[in-house]
Amino acid sequence: MIEAISWARPEWFGLLLMVPLYGWLRFLHRRHSVVVHAPLQGAPPAGRGRSLLRRRRLRGWAARLAPIVELTLVAVAAVALAGPSHRTTVDWITDEGVDVQLVLDVSLSMLAEDFPPNRLEALQGLARELLAKGGSNRLGLVIFARDAYVQSPLTTDHRALRNLLDGVTVDVLDQVRSGGTAIGDALVLAIDQLQRSRIEGRGQALVLITDGASNLGLDPVLAARYAAHQGVRFYAIGVGGEEPVAVTYRGRPVGGDSPYLAVLDTTQLEAMTEAAGGSFYRAVDEGALEQIFDQLSRLERAPLESRQIELRRSWVPPLAGLALILFAILLALESVIRRPLA
Repeated sequence: MIEAISWARPEWFGLLLMVPLYGWLRFLHRRHSVVVHAPLQGAPPAGRGRSLLRRRRLRGWAARLAPIVELTLVAVAAVALAGPSHRTTVDWITDEGVDVQLVLDVSLSMLAEDFPPNRLEALQGLARELLAKGGSNRLGLVIFARDAYVQSPLTTDHRALRNLLDGVTVDVLDQVRSGGTAIGDALVLAIDQLQRSRIEGRGQALVLITDGASNLGLDPVLAARYAAHQGVRFYAIGVGGEEPVAVTYRGRPVGGDSPYLAVLDTTQLEAMTEAAGGSFYRAVDEGALEQIFDQLSRLERAPLESRQIELRRSWVPPLAGLALILFAILLALESVIRRPLA
């Protein structure tokens, strides 16, 4: 922390050079001015000698103090016009952390009820735990089915992110137009979001939560390799049971007469994590999230922001207040000087 005094208009300091000259001129003026109420300087009327003597003494003190107050007022006004302020420079460094992009599957297969009440709500529970332990990390949210969307860019406002997460349903996307699952496209979008916000020396990671059944878009394995190429750690959590299960949407089976059976595609998820050098976990694995948190803590951490902040506190208001007080004192002294003795 560095402290210093700065001046907004230092050229006004030239007025201080005028203070001695001003004082000399005022002295000459007072010396040659006519004595106020000269006839009263003679002998005091009978019975009022002591009272009149006290008034003369008070006037004498006022006459001696007035020039001092007046010169001080001029000096304070000159300093105030120069615009003094107290400047403090503080190093602003935020807590260190990493950047984590959550990639959540909201396709219709996530309505399968092999994870009660369904896979989507199990996914949201996992994501909430990640948010709850986010600490000083920046977290972002990408949701996808056939199409992928950025629900939230990277942010440290985990409360706002949780509110967004609570509002995630399959109906967030148009399942008629966006039906299907394109994991590869979602990963590329999430990686692009990380790259746009990259901070030198700060580790980045993707956490994909899905049932792994990608049937559209870019090959997820290629997307996983791209993540590794960009230096992004990759973690996948598979949500789903061992057996295929029918999916119901709005009271009707998905697929109509040929019901769609949702299955956890562990083969594809394992291939993705192998290509990215990442880790794959089943949602039923005990301690899966703890292992992810442990690996995230090993990533290179860096402050989100490191810069210097300059804080300024102006001294003009207190100096202006002092000038007003001095002016009031000067008026009082002048009133004593000019008040008739009789």
